[in-house]
Amino acid sequence: MDKGATNIALLLLILVCFWIFFLWRNSRKLNSDIKMVARQHHLIRHDDRVRTLCRAIHLINPNVSAGTDYVIRHDSPDQDPVIVEWNADAPRPTDDQIRSALAEVRDAYHEQEFADMRRAEYPSVGEQLEAAYEARQGNSAMQLEVDEKIRLVREKYPKSDDCA
Repeated sequence: MDKGATNIALLLLILVCFWIFFLWRNSRKLNSDIKMVARQHHLIRHDDRVRTLCRAIHLINPNVSAGTDYVIRHDSPDQDPVIVEWNADAPRPTDDQIRSALAEVRDAYHEQEFADMRRAEYPSVGEQLEAAYEARQGNSAMQLEVDEKIRLVREKYPKSDDCA
C-alpha cells in the first residue's frame, strides 16, 4: 500500500472518530435535556404551586415550555417556586408581570372551583325537566321545589358581575 492511500485511510479513520465523538456528545446532551423536561413535568404534575406558576408564565407568553425554555425550582413546601433558568428567546417575565399573572390565574381557578361547587348542588337536568313536565300537566309543586333549590344555590354561590 502506498503512502497516499495510507494517509487517506488515516484521515477517514480520524473523521469517523470525530463523527462518533460528535454523536456521542450530542446524545448525552439530548439525554440530559430529556431528563430535565421529565423532572419539570413531574414537578408540575405533583405540585399545585408550580402548576400555577407555569400557568401564569403561559398566560404571559404562551410560546414557552417548562423544561426547555425555562426551569422552575421548588426545594421545600414553605418556599415559593422560582424560575432559576430562562432559555427562551422571548424576554424573561418581570416579577410584577408574574405576580399579576398569578393573581389572574388564581382568580380564574377560584371562579372555576366556585362554578363547579355551584353546579354540583343544582338539581339535576333530569329533575328540572321532570318538574317542568309536571308543571305543564298542572302539578306545580315539584317545579316550586326545584325553583327553591335553585334559588338557595344561587344565594349560596352568587355569580360575580364579570362572570354573568
